[in-house]
Parts: sequence; C-alpha cells; structure tokens
Amino acid sequence: MPGPFARVLCATALLLMVPAVASHAQKKDAAQMLQLVGDGAADCARAKIAAASRAPHHAAVSLASANFDVTYYHLDLFIGMDDDSITGTVRVEGRVVNAALSTLTLDLAPTMEAVAVTLPDDTPLAFTHPGAALNIQLPSSQGVGSLVAVDITYRGIPLTDGFGNFVFGTRSPGYRYGWSLSEPYGAREWWPCKDHPSDKADSVRVTVTVPSEYRVGSQGLLLSENVNGPNTTYDWLSHYPISSYLISVSVGVYLRFQESYTRPVALEAEFGPLTMPLDHLRYRMDTAADTLPANWQLTPDMMEVEEDWFGPYPFANEKYGHAQFTFFGGMEHQTMTSLGGGGTATVAHEMAHQWYGDSVTPASWRHLWLNEGFATYSELLYFEARPGVIPGAYEALLQSKLASARRAQGTLVLEDTTTVASMFNGDRVYSKGGIVLYMLRYVVGDATFKNIMRAWADDPAVKYGTGTTAGFERVAEQVSGQDLDAFFREWVTQGTGYPTYSATASWKPITGGYHLTVTLTQSQVAPQSNWSVFTMPVEIAVMAQSAGSLTEVHRARVLNNQRLQTFEFDVNVATGVSLTTVRIDPDQRILRGASIKVLTQVPAIPVLTAVAPNPSRNTIQLQYTLGSDSNVDIRIYDVAGRRVLSRKVSAAAGIQFTDIDVSSLASGVYFLRMTTPKGEAKSKFVVVR
Repeated sequence: MPGPFARVLCATALLLMVPAVASHAQKKDAAQMLQLVGDGAADCARAKIAAASRAPHHAAVSLASANFDVTYYHLDLFIGMDDDSITGTVRVEGRVVNAALSTLTLDLAPTMEAVAVTLPDDTPLAFTHPGAALNIQLPSSQGVGSLVAVDITYRGIPLTDGFGNFVFGTRSPGYRYGWSLSEPYGAREWWPCKDHPSDKADSVRVTVTVPSEYRVGSQGLLLSENVNGPNTTYDWLSHYPISSYLISVSVGVYLRFQESYTRPVALEAEFGPLTMPLDHLRYRMDTAADTLPANWQLTPDMMEVEEDWFGPYPFANEKYGHAQFTFFGGMEHQTMTSLGGGGTATVAHEMAHQWYGDSVTPASWRHLWLNEGFATYSELLYFEARPGVIPGAYEALLQSKLASARRAQGTLVLEDTTTVASMFNGDRVYSKGGIVLYMLRYVVGDATFKNIMRAWADDPAVKYGTGTTAGFERVAEQVSGQDLDAFFREWVTQGTGYPTYSATASWKPITGGYHLTVTLTQSQVAPQSNWSVFTMPVEIAVMAQSAGSLTEVHRARVLNNQRLQTFEFDVNVATGVSLTTVRIDPDQRILRGASIKVLTQVPAIPVLTAVAPNPSRNTIQLQYTLGSDSNVDIRIYDVAGRRVLSRKVSAAAGIQFTDIDVSSLASGVYFLRMTTPKGEAKSKFVVVR
C-alpha cells in the first residue's frame, strides 16, 4: 500500500461540503420537530441542576461511616401539607464492614432536627448533629460482620431556597403538593441516610401519612392504604436494592391510573412470560382532561422496545409507573419516575434509567455517563424502532444530539463531581455519552451492540449493584471479542473533543470501472480536543452520475489511525457510468466536525484548508493541498500591510502540513498569503497574549 504521503495527481478541483448547510426553512422544521419530540436529556438535566442551584450548606460528599453497609431503610413519616414539615422515624439497618464501628455517622442536613435515636428495643443512644453529620454513639464497639439497627426520630422543614430537594407548593385550583428529588446529594436534605450512590440498601419501605385528600407515590408495591381519622397512611415496599438518591415520596391530589404491561410473544420466547402492573399518578385537574397524558400512554410500547434492547425489565416483580411533579423535567426514581413535563423522548429517557442508573448504579458520580449517556441514547433507540410515532423524530433528534456533543468540554468520565451544574451538563454526560454509544454500535455492529447493552444490564458483577466505566469496557470487550482500549481512551477516559476530517480523491479508468485513491486527513481544528489522532473505522461512499441522478455505487470501510492516510481500491461500474465524487462518513456515524471538505481531483492552485489553532499563542499549523510538487512562499502581514514573517518550503503534491512559529508576534489580527508558481491562497488568523 502506498505511504501516507502518496501523490494524487489530476487537474480539476471540485470542493464539496458534506452535508450541505441546512436552509432556514429546514432549521425551522427541525426546531418544530424537536419541540414535538421533546429532549429527554435536557429535561432530566434541568431537574437535577435546579435541585442543586442554591448554595449547599453541606459538602458534596457523604460524611457517613465508610465501614457501615446499609441493608434496609424504613421511612415512617408524616408529611405536613399545611406547614411544609416532615416528622417521623427512620429505621436504618446495616452490617459493619472492614473495621470495628463504635460511632455510626449518617448524613442529615442541619435544617432537619434529630429528636431521638434508639435501638429497636427503645434503648436511647447518645448522638450529636454538627453540620450535616449525625453521629450516633453505639452501646459498644461492633466488630466486623455485626448487624446494627437504629431508629432516628426527627423533624424539620426541608430547605427550599431556590429549588430544594423536597418541594412543597400550591397549584391551581388551590391543591397542595409535595415531592422529592434527591440526586445527587439531596437525600440528606429530608431524611437521615448514607447519601452515596455506592451503598445500596437491599430493600426499602416507605410509610407516609398525609391528610386524606392526598395520595402518596413511592417505590415498589403499595401494601396498603389505611384511613385513620382525617389522615390516610400509604405503605410502599420494595425488595430490590436501591440507592438513597432513588428513594422518593410524591404527595398530591392525584388520580391513579392502573394498567399493565404484557410481554409480547417475541420477547416472551426469549425472557419468559410477564404481566406487570403500570401505576401512574397524575394531578387532578377538575376538568374533562383528567386522563393519562398521551406520552405516558406509550409506556407499554416503550417497555417493549427497551426490553428488546436492554433485556428484561429489572424490577419486574414490582411495577413501573410515573408520579407527576411540578418541575418541567424528569427524575428516574426507582420503579416510579417523577415527570413534570417534556415530550415522548423524556418518557423513554427516564424509563431507560431503570436499567442504567437504578439497577446498575454508578459506583461514584465520576461515572455518571453510565446513567445519562445510556438514557439519552435510549431516546434515539425508541424513535428508531417506532418511526411512525413521530415521523422524522429520529433524524431530528440525532442531529440535535450530535450538535450538543460537539460542545462538550472535558473527558466523559468526570474529573470534578463537586459542582452539580457541571456534572449534569447536557452536552457532556448526556449528549456525548449517548453519541459515544451510538459510535460504539457503529464500531462493533448492531447485533453485537445489542448484546453488549443486554450483557451490561445483566452482568452479575453490577446488576442491582454498582458499576464503573472500566466494568462496562470489560463487558463490551468480552461480548464483541474486540480490543476497545483505544476507543474508550479516546472518547471516554482521556480524550476530549472530536476530529475534523478532510479528504482528496482521484480516480483513473481501469477495465470494468475505476481505480480510486482517497487521502484522508484528521485536523485539530476543534480547540477543545487534546487528542492528535482518533482511531476509527471510516466509511467512504463513492458517488456516480447515472441516468441523470447521483447514486452510490460503492462503499468502503477503512481503519483510519493516522492524521494523513491514503487508501486505494477498485470500483466496478457499468459502462458509461462516470464517477462524480466521494463522501466521507456519509451516515454521520462519527462525532466529528459537522462538515467534511472533499477535494475531488487535486487542484492546480494551492488550497489552504485550515490555520489552527486560531486564535494562537505560539505556533500555527497550516494544512494545505498542492496539485504538484512546488516551492511555497509563505508570508504574514499585520493590519498595516507590513510583512512581519516569511517562510519558504518545498512540498510534495497532496495534503501537507507546515508549522510556523508566531511567538514573536504581538497580539492582533494577521493575514497569511501562500504563493506557488500555480497561484496563491490567503487566510486570516489572530494572535493572543
């Protein structure tokens, strides 16, 4: 095979942009489509960022005892709908691990007052509550393996500055409501717990008493609802492992809609039969519109699509459902998602979290993309599987996610988890996370990718437990049989940004068709990228003019692992068919620059493709294409027209790179002129100090 600088010689130049820039009407149509579809990632992020928008009075870490493994919570609460208060008792049970335990520390915000702490036999225990730490003195040092259980009686009004993690309010026509949203650090704001995603209780019981005009939604199955004078007590129980941030309470003047999901025949053949309750709570409107929202009505259909992609619903012995809340967004509370608005994509997004986030929970918030990227990609999977639900939704949503992912800053695995707005940045863990899965599917193939998604959700090392990025890479490699280390380093753990591609293509007639030479270039024009070469399979589509229309006559898939790389192959076509151009990554399967410059046949005059970085501090790199071996005269002028730098190089035909030191130049705008015997090219750049 020719080397990466093999010459491509021809006379005529044709510059193509792939894809073409959308017209104003097309952009308007796309915007209207996205409004109809909704944006599950944005709605999910909005709720979580708003919940932490106020200045927290606690550190963004858990202060709870690391050597205590929670096994059970029982929240027995009275929700004061008139005074926005919470009072009650929380039973916390667990096992001592790693080292003896004499003081059990739990997380509890200082706005909530611990009134008493006892053993299950009512023996009182001494405690202190400095800041957000509740320190409980156990009767004696408890050795490793010991079981510990305490009952904490407490009361308080949850902090509601800005948004809060337990919200009370009034909605038209005067109905009161209350609901929780605890991710990532907010469970401690309204109940005592170990507030870290890695420590999942084996089961949870939530018993809530409210005035009888209200209903209560929570996790698992409703054991009972008992009227006690003016109040009603709702008793919910879940036997599945659960993290503190996924435990929820929703209180409102609700209408309850009960239906079921019956697994279709095709999935029943794979996973066995299932009929499972779907339990929805919607605010009463006192109008004829007291029906289930249209996108909630798609729940059984979405469950079918997501089971097909992800495997059996992980909480099938209990339920799935929704509880309406007043924030325009969603939160994936386990077995009962909280929804306040959004479109169909939001419903699909939050449902997918039941597999990725609730069943498989990140071991730490650094791996948040394992929640949000997976749920974001589920939006695309649903509209791909059901194109008739909202025609055109898949294409519009994909373009939106790609555009958002291009704006992502930093690595996909988070370096900093102390700033919630940064953690839940929609461009990063949501859009880029989803697009990374979209690319992984392209790399390994559709069937293998589906097997990876199912295997991760069902992996015994993580199911109903916690996972990490390394664990997901392990499963992906085991299922695919491929070494995916480079992919994960470039897109997830170390690399930032994305590549921008350009190419030159030429061909010559051979018997039965043409011999094609394509030189592919990766440019570092994305200023946020720290990666010199992204190793990816790249598809090259060969287009020809036939019978008055442009058609694809050949497609090649090549492995691009160099900044400048040449590929050659033969294209068989019918007599009289003329090749017109090539398209690089025609289906946009790679996160890349939105446009790809393709020079079909190499130009005679020099073509200056890029000057980067721009702005620059020390060095600029010129990327240019020559039609023949040439002496190149490079001159730089300031805004007054004075020549401030010059450089002469001898370069071969094809795509070339030249670095120029501009560290001696002052801040300002400069003009670059590149001259060869065949012509010249110009560009402008900026130097900053």
